[in-house]
Amino acid sequence: MQLESVAVALRPRNLWEAIDLGFSMVHAWWKPVFGAWLAVVLPVAVLINLLCWEVQWLAPLLMWWLKPLFDRIPLYVLSRATFGDPPKIRETIRAVLPLWRNSFLWDLTLGRFDLARSFNMPVRDLEGLRGKARRQRLKVLQKKTRNGAVWLTVVCLNLEFVLNIALFALLYFLLPQTMQADFFKLLFATHPAAWQDVLEHVFYLAAMTAMEPFYVAAGFALYLNRRTLLEGWDIEIAFRRMAQRHQPSARSAASAGVLMSILMVCVLGGALIFPAQSMAAVAATSPAPPAQAVAASQTPEQLKQRISAVLKQPEFQTEKVEQHWKYMGKQASKKQPDSDPAWLKFLARIVPGMARIFEGLLWLLLAAVIVWLIVKRKRWLGWFEHKPAMRPAQPVQVLFGLDIQPQSLPGNIAKEAWKLWQEGQQREALSLLYRGALAYWVTREKIALGANATEGDCMRLFRAGATQETGDYFCQLTHVWQNTAYAGRHPHTEEMQQLCRSWDIHFRPTP
Repeated sequence: MQLESVAVALRPRNLWEAIDLGFSMVHAWWKPVFGAWLAVVLPVAVLINLLCWEVQWLAPLLMWWLKPLFDRIPLYVLSRATFGDPPKIRETIRAVLPLWRNSFLWDLTLGRFDLARSFNMPVRDLEGLRGKARRQRLKVLQKKTRNGAVWLTVVCLNLEFVLNIALFALLYFLLPQTMQADFFKLLFATHPAAWQDVLEHVFYLAAMTAMEPFYVAAGFALYLNRRTLLEGWDIEIAFRRMAQRHQPSARSAASAGVLMSILMVCVLGGALIFPAQSMAAVAATSPAPPAQAVAASQTPEQLKQRISAVLKQPEFQTEKVEQHWKYMGKQASKKQPDSDPAWLKFLARIVPGMARIFEGLLWLLLAAVIVWLIVKRKRWLGWFEHKPAMRPAQPVQVLFGLDIQPQSLPGNIAKEAWKLWQEGQQREALSLLYRGALAYWVTREKIALGANATEGDCMRLFRAGATQETGDYFCQLTHVWQNTAYAGRHPHTEEMQQLCRSWDIHFRPTP
């Protein structure tokens, strides 16, 4: 898979943004998508209608049942077009026919009722997984995404129905007024004419043709978005494009490899040398308590007197009376047949049964709790794990490759940055302004930033801890730096001059 040739802006999106991306993909490549769709679906529809001419209601039912096979057409076109190679119609037909043979039984049996079909198709068709491997893969991909795929199916199904009704409404409005009164009579006639059946089939085929490619594209976009979140495609693409743009020489690449090796050695060495907590136990050497003196032997009368004295204390003077029902048996009920009222007899009949039912429910609840504890054991067992105390974080010195130590910066940052800009070193000038702002906040304002923080994390933290004007300035500086560092788009001279002038206002060193 050549990610560097991808023609779609891959980035983490929510479910609805991913669905909108799929619709945009159909707008961008509508010619190959609808061309291949019509080249395959239209002959099949004509053939089915001819074969079912005597049983007209069977034709639209078969077209609806064969939808999973037709969905392979836009999926194949979009999967190739996404990576910069839109296929031709003939190539699509050659590639789709083998897919039909491989998934024919599943698509027309159990897979036909899969509400997340558009999201699950790429796993089988593009990744080529089957059986247990496919089920495990779907289990991972469907987390936090299946609900969106199911709602996509429901919404698209309703939109297709609405579009079908809209075509009949459009025909109704285009008819002359003299024919509008008889339109619905003809439409819902007991024995409709052949042209009416053909018209209904044409409208259904038009609605399916207008909606189904968008449905498949939205499911494919959900699949791409989920893989982007899991595998970091957007980060990989950014790094590949940066590598292509810079194209380091062999010497610099070798030195970078040496530095990375040294860094890994230092990290592993630090992990091995990290001091463990001392586990030595200090034995307590306290002397054993002296033995109690043995009480003198006492006579039984003396013991009774002591017991009586203890029982006379206030703690043993509390009395409590309890009353409860006791079943006396059938013989007692025969002796006094009319002694109890009717409501009491009724309760005597139903209370034991209710008690058994309640007891059974309690046992079921206990069993459910035990099953839940077994299934979720990893979650609640983690509550008892010992978690080491967190050490106070050290001030970060390098953020996304930028040295923000104060000693690495000049005294007058804004003046030095403007000087570098005039010398034609635009990237270095903006880097100096951005590093200075980060160093000011980390060292002077004591902002807690991790070594893996991103530009977006910095903007959020600074907006929360700075004034409105300073936060807006830092966001503007961040966007300009990102455009220069990652996209190679330098700001205008006037904008750079304004950034240099405003830098001292927002980040003026304290005396």
